[in-house]
Amino acid sequence: MKNITFPVALFLLSSALVAAQELRLTGTVKDGENAEIPFANIIITSALDSSLVKGTSADEAGYFELNSLQKGDYLLIVSYLGNTSEPQKIALSTDLDLGVVTLEETTFVLKEAVVTFKNPTVERKVDRLVFNIENTPLSESSIWDALKKTPSVVIVNNEITIKGSSDIQVMINERKVNLPKQDIINLLSGASANHIETIEVITTPPAKFSAEGGMIINIKMKKGLLSGYNGAVYNRYTQGVFAKHTVGTDHYFKSQKTDFSLNYSLGNNKELTRYTDKTSFFDDEISVWTANQENIVRLTSHNISTFFDWELNEKNSLSLSSINAITPWTKRSFITRTNIEDLDGSLNSFFDTDNDSDAPFINLSFYLDYVHKLNKEGASLSLGGHYTHYTYSLDQNLDTRFFDANGNLTGINDFVTESEQKINLLSLQADFSSPLSENLKLEAGVRYTGINSLSEIAQFGFDRTQPGIDPTEAGLFNYDETIYASYVGLNGKLDKLSFTSGLRAEYTEAIGDLDIAEDITENNYLELFPNFSILYALGEKHDLNLYYYRRINRPRYNSINPFQSFQSNNIVVEGNPKLLPSTRNYTALGYTYDKNYTVEVFYMYQNNPFQALMFQDNDSRLLRYINVNMDNNVSYGIDFTVNTELTPIWDLYILSSFFENSFSFQDDDSGQIIRNERFSWFFRTYNSFTFLTDKSLWADLSFNYFSPISSGNSEQSFYSSLDIALTKSFWNKSMVLTMGIQDIFNQAKLLNTRRFLNQDNSTSYRDENRLFTLGLRYKFGNVKIKDNRKSKNLDERNRL
Repeated sequence: MKNITFPVALFLLSSALVAAQELRLTGTVKDGENAEIPFANIIITSALDSSLVKGTSADEAGYFELNSLQKGDYLLIVSYLGNTSEPQKIALSTDLDLGVVTLEETTFVLKEAVVTFKNPTVERKVDRLVFNIENTPLSESSIWDALKKTPSVVIVNNEITIKGSSDIQVMINERKVNLPKQDIINLLSGASANHIETIEVITTPPAKFSAEGGMIINIKMKKGLLSGYNGAVYNRYTQGVFAKHTVGTDHYFKSQKTDFSLNYSLGNNKELTRYTDKTSFFDDEISVWTANQENIVRLTSHNISTFFDWELNEKNSLSLSSINAITPWTKRSFITRTNIEDLDGSLNSFFDTDNDSDAPFINLSFYLDYVHKLNKEGASLSLGGHYTHYTYSLDQNLDTRFFDANGNLTGINDFVTESEQKINLLSLQADFSSPLSENLKLEAGVRYTGINSLSEIAQFGFDRTQPGIDPTEAGLFNYDETIYASYVGLNGKLDKLSFTSGLRAEYTEAIGDLDIAEDITENNYLELFPNFSILYALGEKHDLNLYYYRRINRPRYNSINPFQSFQSNNIVVEGNPKLLPSTRNYTALGYTYDKNYTVEVFYMYQNNPFQALMFQDNDSRLLRYINVNMDNNVSYGIDFTVNTELTPIWDLYILSSFFENSFSFQDDDSGQIIRNERFSWFFRTYNSFTFLTDKSLWADLSFNYFSPISSGNSEQSFYSSLDIALTKSFWNKSMVLTMGIQDIFNQAKLLNTRRFLNQDNSTSYRDENRLFTLGLRYKFGNVKIKDNRKSKNLDERNRL
């Protein structure tokens, strides 16, 4: 990591802003004889639907405190040794001290705590959408499948998009998941959604978060409300063309001062993807090359995550987290047959390519956070550190056999590629938070990030006489990036207006050094990132929302590696160490009626977007995937959202979007600027049904349709899918059985075409989309309190 020899001063200004006010509820639990009850369990539920909101345990003096509550009506329930209070209704508008909460021994005994499934709900906050999936059928799926049902999130071809943008940052408990796209899919596909509380779609990322990426998906894990231990084991089977199997276990323990969770899953997958590339190469004569590729990937993956929270005392707390994805065994087999024909369809020749490779990877991430509550009420200082180590290696054997039209062998071109990439990332952050008044809160902080990426490659055995075939024989590329950041923000509420705003500054120094090149690539720059979000309540059922943000995307580390990597004899992927960062400006204005019906108009302008664009090289007959910066990407449109309960057993979610999408890019051959634009729309609906008197049977039905859309230098065809899932619980929900079919009619196939100037090619993508899923989860454990002794006074406790 690169050392800085001069100080960088970052001065920040901020406009006023506000988020929903966080309130506090306190009290002391006593029995009928006015003696404190230590370690009593306290929970509050929504007065509207009795859904669980928050919980805690009293201390040794019976005192309890619940923080970060929102204004509203709640029910308070206190329990101890089987004695449970009657629900007490509370209207919370300011911080509230209940004084003494009496729990009589004569109250009824709760024999069994049965939590029934309920419909997922969507809560709109000033800067985000909160999708509550706890105790819903979605909690019995994988996290990846739950994301597919999350409002505003669209997943096509394993690509996550929000509002048409694929520059999405994934976080777990506000901790960034530092993984490449495919590895994030493996991690989330192997992890159970059962220990998730909510999925937050952060439409206006706060200034305290890194400016990297666009909108944020924050996966918020559950925290135990009551002391004790519980766990689960689960088994999930998926059948497509091949079988995929995941087994896992979740464990959670809570005591008076500590929370600990451990989640582990083991996945064994075999996946099939089919591609067809059809290209009309132009030269003295036109020849049509059709490459049919069948990709089979076998892998064994381990996903391990741990979360440990320790309340040192009432003012200090410590958190240690670890999110790890390890795939020690990956076998990839790419088999390609390429036919070369005249325009009339006559076969001239063909060649077969076998690409066999091993591609294991390891990603280890560790997070350490310390929070100190200052003497001023609501003020805090937090320090955090994060370290990620990522290693990826690829050992590839690529064998090609050339034949004439009669099938006679005419040539051979075999070569071997050995490559490895190691990334080490370290970040340190300090945050300060303090209320300026009852309705206004200040946040400020600084952050340091250092990244080192080391990539090396060795290739040998290839035939250099073939035009265009010139892979790097041996090379070592070292890339260092250092980011210094600081931010300031305000959040609060003024009457009917809730608003947030902030300003973040990031100074970046990046340097790339290829050992076989003469020049070193350097890029130093300072960028400012303002954001604001306003939510105004016009009336009891009418809300207006306006938000804006500016963000940055820095090139992925594998995309800046300056090496040629061949997938077949004429399909090559090329990195670009001169890629520039991309910045995005996004603004939207929305109206919501009765919390369930929303219309929103939006506009997005992205400068220097980068992508791996495919160009055909007519001279060398190559298909080249080149990582390049485009000039810009402009998108604007309107979204319609419905989220409502049609009947007591039927919940409905609809998202429909109509938008114009435009990319401006430079042709690789002529240098001419070309604009690729198209009007598009998509429609998505999610239906949830509940059956039986005990609500133990659920059915989910979802449908997605996407019209043709422009993407980079290509046009993508329409796409649709219909999914169904059933969930049945047994034994008071201690065992849950799930079954479903994804893409029932097998319509989720994509076709990308590129036709401009001297380019005439298309790529057809066919994944294992029609999948049968079967899952079983069994839960065990208890919620016994830490200390089952009941005492009358403090002196008696001191004698124990």
